[in-house]
Amino acid sequence: MAGKPEISSAAIVVLVALAAMGAVAVGLRSGSAVVVVDDTRPVEIPADGSGVVADLRAPGGWALFGVQLVDPTHEIEVRFLAGPGCSELLDTGDHWPVPYPECAGDAGITGVVGTLGVTATGRSVVGVKVTVPGECFDLLERGAAWPSDAPGCASAG
Repeated sequence: MAGKPEISSAAIVVLVALAAMGAVAVGLRSGSAVVVVDDTRPVEIPADGSGVVADLRAPGGWALFGVQLVDPTHEIEVRFLAGPGCSELLDTGDHWPVPYPECAGDAGITGVVGTLGVTATGRSVVGVKVTVPGECFDLLERGAAWPSDAPGCASAG
């Protein structure tokens, strides 16, 4: 009989295996989309050395078939003014706080240096990336004062 082609058992097994691998690949894709508050307006940094929330990000996490297995990391960047010459002593990625007297005014935070700059008056602008709990992150917005009284934020930084 020359009408119907026959599919072997081995071919069926290969097709099922390929379909299963495709489903697993889709399910294993990382939930690493980064949530960024997309606002390009500048934030006003207080002159008294206290901080202001300048950026919010939630990178990372891991999901399997749409179920979040590992929560993303909730990061904020707190910016504040420090003394003249501080930003020249720092590099992006340095650990904060630092021992330099020019850099006093750290808004009571611990993290990693992000943004650096100098104001028109010569004061240094320092941004420090801080990991915060999700409940704190959800209550913050750009321009919020730091440290924050929001729930969960007291233990951050």
